[in-house]
Amino acid sequence: MKVSLAVFLALTLTISIQAEELPNVAVAGEGALVSSRQIFDLADKPTKESHASTIVETPNGLVAAWFAGTRERDPDVGIRVSRHENGQWTDSVEVVSGVQSSMLRYPTWNPVLFQPSEGPLMLFYKVGPNPREWWGMLTTSQDGGKTWSWPTKLGEAHTIGHLLGPVKNKPVELADGTILCPSSTEIEYADGSSHWRVHFEVTKDLGKTWEVIGPIQTGETFHAIQPSILTYPDDRLQI
Repeated sequence: MKVSLAVFLALTLTISIQAEELPNVAVAGEGALVSSRQIFDLADKPTKESHASTIVETPNGLVAAWFAGTRERDPDVGIRVSRHENGQWTDSVEVVSGVQSSMLRYPTWNPVLFQPSEGPLMLFYKVGPNPREWWGMLTTSQDGGKTWSWPTKLGEAHTIGHLLGPVKNKPVELADGTILCPSSTEIEYADGSSHWRVHFEVTKDLGKTWEVIGPIQTGETFHAIQPSILTYPDDRLQI
C-alpha cells in the first residue's frame, strides 16, 4: 500500500510539474504564430489521408503541396496542390501521380516545393514502391502553381543510384544560383541490415544536370536521413 501511494504521489507530482512547464496555447496573430487555418474541411476531406506537407512563397502568393491517398505506400497516393488566393485556399488538385502504365501505378512521396530567385516554381517528389527503391521526379510551374510541366525523372549517379533531389526538406540557393538539395538514401542488404546515409545533390541549371556530394557518412556507425540545411548571414551552412 505504501509503495502504491508513493508511486501515485510521484506520478501526480511529475504531471503537475510538467503541466506548469507547458507554454500557453498559441493564438493566431499573437507572438510568432501569424495565421492558422485548414486548407480543406476535415469533415469533407478530398482523400482519406494527407501527409508530408510543403509550402512556398511565390511572386503570386503561397502554394502548398502534400501527398495524399488511402494511406501512405498505397498506389493511389498522389501529390496534391492548393494555392492561397484572395485570402483563402483553393480546392486541392492532384497534379502528379505514380502511374507508370495502364497496369502499374506506384505511390508518390515527400513533395518539396521550391521557388528559385530566377526560374519557375519547382516541385520535387519521389515515386516508387518504398523508400529503398524510389526515384526523384521534378515538375515545374510558370504561373505560380496553376499549371505544371510534364514530370521528368532526375536521373542516376553511380554513388547513390537514383537521384532524389531534396528528400524531404527544402533546398537552399547559393549566391551564384546553385541549388543545394539535402538528401539521403535508405539501403537494405540481403542479410537484413540497412544503412541510412546523408548526401547532397547540386544543380546549377534548375535540375537539368546534377552533381552528388557524399554520402558524408557510411551508415555503419549511425543512421541518418532527411537532413535540413540552415543558412547564416556570413554564408556558412549547417546541417
